[in-house]
Amino acid sequence: MAATGAFRERLFSAWVEIRENLGRSTLQALGVMLGVASVLGGFSISDSQRRRSDELFAKIGGFDKLNVQPSEAIKDGTQPSALQNANLGLRSDDASRGEKLDMKAVQGVSVQKFARARVRSPFADQDRQITGVAADYLAVNGYTLDKGRLFSSQDVETAAPVCVLGYEAVSVFFPTGEALNQVIRVGDIPVTVVGVLKEKVFRFRDSQGNMFAWRNKLVALPATLVAGRMEGDAYHRLDRVVFKIPDINVIEKFSESLSAVLKSSHRQQEDFRIDDIAKRVRKRRSQGDVYNLVFMLSGILSLVGGGMVNVNIQLATLKERVREVGVKMAIGASGREVFKEFMTEALLLTGLGGFVGFFIGVAFSKVITTVLEVPLYMDPKSFVWAFLLALVFGFLFAIYPAWKASRLSPMEALRYE
Repeated sequence: MAATGAFRERLFSAWVEIRENLGRSTLQALGVMLGVASVLGGFSISDSQRRRSDELFAKIGGFDKLNVQPSEAIKDGTQPSALQNANLGLRSDDASRGEKLDMKAVQGVSVQKFARARVRSPFADQDRQITGVAADYLAVNGYTLDKGRLFSSQDVETAAPVCVLGYEAVSVFFPTGEALNQVIRVGDIPVTVVGVLKEKVFRFRDSQGNMFAWRNKLVALPATLVAGRMEGDAYHRLDRVVFKIPDINVIEKFSESLSAVLKSSHRQQEDFRIDDIAKRVRKRRSQGDVYNLVFMLSGILSLVGGGMVNVNIQLATLKERVREVGVKMAIGASGREVFKEFMTEALLLTGLGGFVGFFIGVAFSKVITTVLEVPLYMDPKSFVWAFLLALVFGFLFAIYPAWKASRLSPMEALRYE
């Protein structure tokens, strides 16, 4: 209780000293305010950009995916060999082989076969890109069903004449909105609309257009229908295969195994390329960590500069308070108590400066993110880092003036003019 009372007395004394010398105290706290605001603002801007990017990846179905696409047969101007020409390219069999590599790790397989065809309805007649897909395509790529149903495995196996339309495609070919169960002609094939998708909207900045406008133009048919009936391809070649693997830790190992399997089925020819989206995201995040380090260093420099100013002000203040310290020592205060008193005052000032710095940092972050037109996101860890740095540097720079005050001689202090 005595210790608690002594601390309360030191805290009250420090508060009185700060309040009675408000101008000087504000100058001492200024470095802490700017340092905390710099660290908090820098982290928040970086976190806001990173979170916005994560939202983008979530909209396209996540970043836990491996993309496999055919690669060019001609590289560096060299003509393809007879063996390369004999290869059939990326096929639906490759998707099946890849899925069987690790049934537990692979949560979905999306295949795509692109074609162009004339699409006709009672309301419109346009040349469009057609996307041949399998049952998992829409879920893997972040589409959401609005009405009807998605393709079933049976639709894909039997090359059923059915289609799913994106939001924009519905507005063009069925402006009345009644698209479900209607028939359109894709090329010469009549197909029935079995599903309608919700609109996909994402704007990285408020002033930008919808980044997913092209995705709303989707006219999706079973990949087997596009490859078999529309293009007459008995081998069911594909333009892209995407494996969804939620456990990012196994993606690299799976990629190596997949590459070996594909090479064995492609006559040891590497006529494909594998794109690890998660690796790109990890690289982007590591770059974000570098920016965080730069912001932290700028905050530390502000705190160091403010700390040096604090030391000089505290030493100058000590000259004004020499007799006060001498009186306290003369009536029984030990050097240790004087040290604690000066440290308490410095740490209280640091805490108040850090608290004000939070508001400055939030305001600074809000202004910058408003200019960048991205929503503000502030990670609680940013507040913790900013406050800890301020506390550490406030403590370190207060030690010398407090130590010097504690070493004063009571007799010399009382005689000081």
